[in-house]
Amino acid sequence: MSKQEESEENWVSALDNLCSKLNVDPLAAKKSKESFLEIKRNYTLDGDIQHWMACALYVACRTSITPTVQSGKVVEGNCVSLTRLLRLCNISLIQFFNKIKNWMEMALMSTDFKDRITRLEHKFAVSTVLFRKFQPIFQEIFSGLTNEPMKSNTKSKKQKLQPCTTNALFEFTWCLYICVKGEFHNSADDLVDMYHVLLSCLDFVFANAFMARRIDLINPAFKGLPHNWLNDEFELPKKAPCIISVLCEIKEGLAVEAATMKEYSWRPVIKSFFEKGILKGSPNHLTGLLDVGNFDANLKSLNNLYETYVLSVGEFDERIFLGEHANEQIGTKKVSGDEITQVIASFGPSGRACPDTPLTGRCYLAGREELTPVSEATNSLARLATYLRNAKPYPSTPLMRLFAECGVTEETINTNVIRPCNGWVEQFSHSLQECKCSKETINFRCNMVSCLYYKVFEHIIREEHRKKPQVSLQILLSQETYQLTVFACCTEVVLHAYGVHSLRFPRVLQIYGLSAFHFYKIIELVVQALVDKLSRDVIKHLNAVEEEVLESLVWTSDSPLWDQLSKTPVPASTEVYVQESPLFRRNIAVIDRYLAPIADQAKKQLFKDNIKPGQSLLVQNTAAIKQEPSLLPAPLNNASNGETTPNSTPKKAHNSLILFFRKFYSLAVVRMIDLCTRLRLTDEELKRKIWTCLEYSVMHQTQLMKDRHLDQILMCAVYVICKVSNSTSNQVERTFADIMKCYRQRPLADNHVYRSVLIKQSMGENSPERGDLINFYNKVYVQCMQTFALRFTGKHKDECSLSPLPAGRGDAAYSPAGQRVSERHQLYVKPLTTPPPTNHHLTYRFSRSPAKDLHAINTLVSCEVGGIKRSAEGGDVVKRPRCAAPGVARKLQGLMSDRQAV
Repeated sequence: MSKQEESEENWVSALDNLCSKLNVDPLAAKKSKESFLEIKRNYTLDGDIQHWMACALYVACRTSITPTVQSGKVVEGNCVSLTRLLRLCNISLIQFFNKIKNWMEMALMSTDFKDRITRLEHKFAVSTVLFRKFQPIFQEIFSGLTNEPMKSNTKSKKQKLQPCTTNALFEFTWCLYICVKGEFHNSADDLVDMYHVLLSCLDFVFANAFMARRIDLINPAFKGLPHNWLNDEFELPKKAPCIISVLCEIKEGLAVEAATMKEYSWRPVIKSFFEKGILKGSPNHLTGLLDVGNFDANLKSLNNLYETYVLSVGEFDERIFLGEHANEQIGTKKVSGDEITQVIASFGPSGRACPDTPLTGRCYLAGREELTPVSEATNSLARLATYLRNAKPYPSTPLMRLFAECGVTEETINTNVIRPCNGWVEQFSHSLQECKCSKETINFRCNMVSCLYYKVFEHIIREEHRKKPQVSLQILLSQETYQLTVFACCTEVVLHAYGVHSLRFPRVLQIYGLSAFHFYKIIELVVQALVDKLSRDVIKHLNAVEEEVLESLVWTSDSPLWDQLSKTPVPASTEVYVQESPLFRRNIAVIDRYLAPIADQAKKQLFKDNIKPGQSLLVQNTAAIKQEPSLLPAPLNNASNGETTPNSTPKKAHNSLILFFRKFYSLAVVRMIDLCTRLRLTDEELKRKIWTCLEYSVMHQTQLMKDRHLDQILMCAVYVICKVSNSTSNQVERTFADIMKCYRQRPLADNHVYRSVLIKQSMGENSPERGDLINFYNKVYVQCMQTFALRFTGKHKDECSLSPLPAGRGDAAYSPAGQRVSERHQLYVKPLTTPPPTNHHLTYRFSRSPAKDLHAINTLVSCEVGGIKRSAEGGDVVKRPRCAAPGVARKLQGLMSDRQAV
């Protein structure tokens, strides 16, 4: 017998033993052994082999269905506890999440199964966060909690029953919470809602201890107690006091939200527990749980109920937080402190309670506050509620007045504004019903979305009227898609503020039947309208949503973008990018984002300077062009540019397409420079080569982007350019392993991007072929880009000029000219990393340069003709009169143009 056969026998024997201990049915056991052996033959499985066996067995159980004795009933998961499986395989929960992700990629698991693991991962993150909150809140209410491990609740019949201890009450409260949470199904991983459920459980347990007059359990310093609680003559009220508002006040809750959750969602579940006999006590008053004859039975009943739930759904057992060996089972040194924050942050974007900051859009973020995940979530919702305190779910009086002033009739408002909004509310309400939300919760959230929509809609309408007063508002109100995108974006804000993970983006696009291509256009406008009103977390989320749309969602096969690209070629970055100030960006009107230029008054003049598409933004005169030809990008296909004039957009490009590619290229260059920085690729010419290659693939091999991700094409461009540019004197070659390792370090990066890349579209009934990034590079990318990439080797006659790097909109971006601060003047601000040469244009270094340098710049900017003259030797600044002789004026103008062109 060969060593391999002997090893396989040992593995099979180990799996059989594991299946026997877990009582796994024969079909699932066989499936787990087959999948494990197949993966083991094709891949190298690092680490403890038992860890991989746990993955194989979990997948086999979770993809099997076991019939039960009852007719028509089935159980998913083979009644195998994930926690027990992990304990037998000696693997922690965190290790399991890391292993199962790799296993799913190797086994080519379905998207549905991957989503299930993502959801499980998120539930663990939420539960971990809430357990961190639970213990200090419990100790605020009750006294006497010790660090002793929880004892078994099995007692001898002869043993006299004793009143419950604080430790037993701690276990009971957590078990009650996780049992109640199990009844919420789709919303069980929504952080804010589950926090309020936890507060409701604490309020419930306190009420029972209060009505039982358990002075030994309740902390006498608790703020929610009556002042005479400890007096012997204290008389119990007929109804226990509600401490929800007190808990919200001291522990970062939202009183109205928590009270609504308790009354309309939590209370029906508790009543059902009494009706089913799960809890013993007084069902009318919801008390008596802690009585000596009831408490032990109630605790045992909750444990049995939760045990059944865990076995039926195959999830991790949240009672591990209570155990003596919680740190080993979870995989952290302790179940509190900074370690848990690191645990949550290790789960990728879909599992983070506090996500990373996107590379772009950082200009809209306020300063970072020290907040916990719960306070971050409740802070987002509290700020939103404060902003909408006096808002109504219909157009405000000032908005109606504006409509009247602009000649918009009430009939038009009802037809084009109010009626569509009511229809969208119904769509949102239906999606919340599918999540099993209570009627009151649905009404509350729908009302919040409507109020937010009308506030944002009014802000945008007023801005539109200010920017283009000559354009009738009738045109804008006739664009239902525009209004729907505003409503959808407001819905996303509310869903994120509530932490509704089951409806996370891009679910909102499916709810309203919106395309990502239309949705992205409104995001920045909504951010501008709410930037001072919303929390940092919500703004970060909207930035991340915009990046997600631009990087992949807008490139799906069914995107309207492809229809536009069939009529208009993809423009080059030099055609769409303008060195503009933030004020200029904000002056882009809504009508330019959503409408094709249908009339002269509706057109947007995108290029205010005398710069032709394809011309370097740093060069403005022919003399400078002759001196530095390398700054000019060579158009790879002149036919795509169309005829242009200095002050017009390309005739073939719609404004909406120009605006889209401006954002797309800005995101692309930020991502590229960030990746180059992580790869230690510092040569500017090499970066321009990579950019030119990436731009070419987007412009002339646009099909590479269809149903794929920007980062996939970017990583291939980095690899191929580094490969062809490598030499003995310039070692720049990087392996795909290097590139993917650095890519993983980027904020919001997802390893699914390079593990699952589209290779071939589906043909007939066959599903699309997918593979890893290297597979895509060899089978697809090289076929399209090899000829072009070889032009950078220096060995071909048809070498192409390099495109200039556009200025991105994130911290990682680099613009040779810096940030333009004025539309009227060629004035830029940028970090000064090296001392300027003596013949450089006027420069002022903050906190270092003398005041006269700033005065010289002010003089230059304020003068009509030139205002200053500086000697060739770099002498002192000499003031010139505002009006000069024509010859002198021409010389000064030429001198200023030369300096501005540097």
